[in-house]
Amino acid sequence: MVGQCMDNAPRDILEAAWILKCQKLLRYQGGWHVAERNLFPGYVVLSVPDKPEGIAPLEEMLKRLFPGSRRERNGRLHAVCQGSRESLLRLCGGSQVIGMSRGRICGENLVVTGGPLAGHEKNIRKIDRHKRVAWVGMPGEAVGEDRRKEPAVLQRICVGLEIYEKHIQD
Repeated sequence: MVGQCMDNAPRDILEAAWILKCQKLLRYQGGWHVAERNLFPGYVVLSVPDKPEGIAPLEEMLKRLFPGSRRERNGRLHAVCQGSRESLLRLCGGSQVIGMSRGRICGENLVVTGGPLAGHEKNIRKIDRHKRVAWVGMPGEAVGEDRRKEPAVLQRICVGLEIYEKHIQD
């Protein structure tokens, strides 16, 4: 899909296409291993130029590449709000992969000591210490009704976070 889009789309319509991934720890063969998984399974990230006409030219290009109605090709275009876009770019650190983060729990507080989540503890909504993942809320400009129109996959992402230490304060 990524190759077809990049090979057949003019640069004035599509700047780049890729699949966004994240690193997670998986347990197999008796040990923990770092593995890359799709951050948004079933989604392809398309970067389009900032133009007044928006994503209409992209939709026309996708109709030519993948004939049939949008429903038949199971395709939906979702524009990511500026806040979520900046957060994703910051977490990726210039690559197409969000790396593993490491941290510790001190009393009630989480301190991320390394990785892309360092300094973004306030955005972490939930931690699963057994699966070594964290769900991060994506900030956005859209609030209320407009925010609910964004797909759920864009509102909260699951990334790798290993908690290597926990201190209980008295």
